[in-house]
Amino acid sequence: MLRAVTFDLWETLIKDVPEHEPLLRARRISDIATVLRRSGLEPDHAALEIAHRDVWFRMDAVWKERRDLSTLEQTRLYLDLALGPQLARLNPGELDEAARYYGESLLHYPPRVVDGAVEALAHARARGLRVALICNTGRTPGAVLRIILGNLGIAGHIEHYCFSNELGICKPDPEIFRRALEPLGVRPDEALHVGDRPDLDLAGARAAGIRSVHLKIPTSPEGEADHVIPTMRDLPAIIDAHLK
Repeated sequence: MLRAVTFDLWETLIKDVPEHEPLLRARRISDIATVLRRSGLEPDHAALEIAHRDVWFRMDAVWKERRDLSTLEQTRLYLDLALGPQLARLNPGELDEAARYYGESLLHYPPRVVDGAVEALAHARARGLRVALICNTGRTPGAVLRIILGNLGIAGHIEHYCFSNELGICKPDPEIFRRALEPLGVRPDEALHVGDRPDLDLAGARAAGIRSVHLKIPTSPEGEADHVIPTMRDLPAIIDAHLK
């Protein structure tokens, strides 16, 4: 019997706006530069730009180990790349402020809702299913994503959140899937996970003993899933089939 549905976030419920990316980067760097200048430093803009690119590669190595860092730790890594020894001149309050700006940029340039996502979430809840979110957060922490999901009309349909930056683990580690189900009192064989990434969503769900639905967007490679759907508007039919 199906009792719960867990959802990936990026490209499953919300999606990036490509034209926002340079604006996000510029806002993040500008806000952090303001903190640095206030602390008495004269940051080199080119160094901040290069570090913004390089910290992603450093984090990718962490994520491949199925680990994640807090926003403060990721910001410290970013500033270590940008400032080197000058990082030691920042006091804890200034570093906290820089981390806040690092994580909040998406509030100014929010993502869009995936077509059919809100309707799919509402359908799952209307059929009496428990709903949880499992998200590898990237640069934007769970605290900020909760606000964005509230603004987009998604948060009201989600009972429990598992954000990688808060747990220190990320997909495809099966532990993050188990942590999504435990508060709901649901066994893995009673759940269905929906996501677009075969390497993260499908592989992780399978390792946790959870059935999966592959949202096969144009950029997704093939993956091993129990169901494949082209849009989120097709998910309610899959849910209903499991409840018969």
